[in-house]
Amino acid sequence: MKPFVRKFFEINQSAVDDHDSHLSVALSDELKEVFGQDALKLVFEAEDVNEDAELVTHGSYVLNTIYNLLQDRGVKIVSKLAEQNKPTKERIDQLLRIDNGDVISMKLKKDRAVDVVFNFKVTFLSDEKSEELFSIGIDQRNTVFDAGAYYTNDVLSNSLTSLSQKGAIEISRKDIELQFRQCLKAVSQRAQDQGKLLQNDIHKRLHHNVSRIKGFYTAQMQELHRNQPSYEEKRMVLQRELDHKLKEEINNHKLRIVIKLLSYHVIERAETDVMLKLKPNHLDMELELPVVFDHYTGEIDYGPCPGCRLEMDKIILSSNGKIGCSHCIFTCKACKKTYTDTSKALNCHICDAAICHDCAITCSQCGHASCDEHSHACDIGHEIMCDQCLTTCTECGKKLCEEHAFHCSATNHPVCFEHRVICKTCRKVYSKGYVEKLKKKDRVCPECRTEFV
Repeated sequence: MKPFVRKFFEINQSAVDDHDSHLSVALSDELKEVFGQDALKLVFEAEDVNEDAELVTHGSYVLNTIYNLLQDRGVKIVSKLAEQNKPTKERIDQLLRIDNGDVISMKLKKDRAVDVVFNFKVTFLSDEKSEELFSIGIDQRNTVFDAGAYYTNDVLSNSLTSLSQKGAIEISRKDIELQFRQCLKAVSQRAQDQGKLLQNDIHKRLHHNVSRIKGFYTAQMQELHRNQPSYEEKRMVLQRELDHKLKEEINNHKLRIVIKLLSYHVIERAETDVMLKLKPNHLDMELELPVVFDHYTGEIDYGPCPGCRLEMDKIILSSNGKIGCSHCIFTCKACKKTYTDTSKALNCHICDAAICHDCAITCSQCGHASCDEHSHACDIGHEIMCDQCLTTCTECGKKLCEEHAFHCSATNHPVCFEHRVICKTCRKVYSKGYVEKLKKKDRVCPECRTEFV
């Protein structure tokens, strides 16, 4: 808030001294008439307030006066962002994050860019009123961003130089209107998200007030005597009053959001367009990718990923010769190759590892994909299955599918064909290990008492 207030007074030809705890403002002749005094001492924290200082906070006299002036004028602010970093090929090469390939060449072209930052006042109205200042930016690529994250208080205070309207980059009214609509959509979504958080407290207050009102009118009705001639009439009057009060209370607690544009800030900044020529590992091919070097932050802006369109944090070259990012690239667990489309990846349904179509093994029993680590052949029928559909003979350790596995009727342990014992009378199946552990005189079928042979 402090940089916003400071910038307002500077634009309106007022001298501003920025101290750690306050702003000292010598007002212009125009603003002297508005504020009714020659100078202001503005503080932004309650602990800094004294008899000479005016606290600036949401709903305060100073801030409301600024809001009203900005709404009347629709102020356009024009500034230039300082160039703190110079691009060189060596520096850019050091900054680039690239996996599975190398940069073989790059071309640099310096350019002037322009960001437009729209400052909105968002008012939340219910039984209580609160206001917030939201700053939403849009760059020349029509990418909407949180202006407060890039244009921090420090940047606004120390790294911007005011420009005359005449010397600045010209933006057509049509372009400004298009950019405004995009930013309005973004600030509306942010306001809705903020409103959802406020709703919790609003509902608590509504519940408290409704309980209080119901309690009051219930007590009033209970004090009426049923044998009074006017009992029913008085009760109906109280009930109507209760219904009216409840309806009124509910309406008072409905959240309404009002969004107003205060000003917009056109900011020139320098950037260098960098065209990269890339070579993937183990492939005889070249790829091109444009990135941007930011002269203020000294960082690389990779832009949206060619594959998934999300913002890239580094460049990843796939084994099939495509450009991707950490959001969309996957590495096959089996062959270790990288691919750019995660939607085409299969996942082992046992360990959830990503596997490509060439390496995925389809279980002949359940039909799910699995990796080679969790797939084996039945040692009897030799069908390939996932480990969840295979069992192991407790006698010899053979892998068995459902068709070739038998279960001991006494222990339920799985056994193979070679290690089963079948009762000749009831045809129950037992494992050899179970039978051999029985004493010789007790080697009989637990079901029908037939002696095992």
